[in-house]
Amino acid sequence: MARGKNDDMNDSFGGELRKVRKSKKMTLQDLSDRSGLSISFLSQIERGLRTLTFTSLNKIADALEVDVNFFFGSNNSNVKKQAGQNSISGKTFSYTSLSGDMTHPDFIPAVIELKASESQQVPYRHAGQEFVYVLSGQLEVELDGKKETLYANESIHIDSSIAHHWYNDTNEVTKILLVSSSKH
Repeated sequence: MARGKNDDMNDSFGGELRKVRKSKKMTLQDLSDRSGLSISFLSQIERGLRTLTFTSLNKIADALEVDVNFFFGSNNSNVKKQAGQNSISGKTFSYTSLSGDMTHPDFIPAVIELKASESQQVPYRHAGQEFVYVLSGQLEVELDGKKETLYANESIHIDSSIAHHWYNDTNEVTKILLVSSSKH
């Protein structure tokens, strides 16, 4: 079976995840306890055998006490003239960091494309805030048990300590601008 771009992304992310987890002297059990994700799922992610949703990526970053951009490296520039720099693309989402090379930023901007019908729809809490602006498509938002649909040019500002989740439940790609406050 031929390996594609997504396979390479899964392998490189999994290797980086393992490296960070071990540098923090965490076992898979520790990471599972902190993230709420199963040990087998995390093990498969580390080995490049499973795809990752953006929600899972956020849970892992939060559990490791790093922001999501940590996994994308830096381009050593504060100016972004072209999308695609510091990007990751998988089967369920693509993430393009719009952060420059700032140490300990107060907020993290990114453009996210959520592919059709994301299956993981479990609300969670974490430190910080999120501002989500829908660029195209529609986004389902669950905030403290209440569901709302956002359409293009609509937004929401969330206190992330309240149980929340946002996802694409359509057959089309949803593109959003996410600005989240630094979690740690």
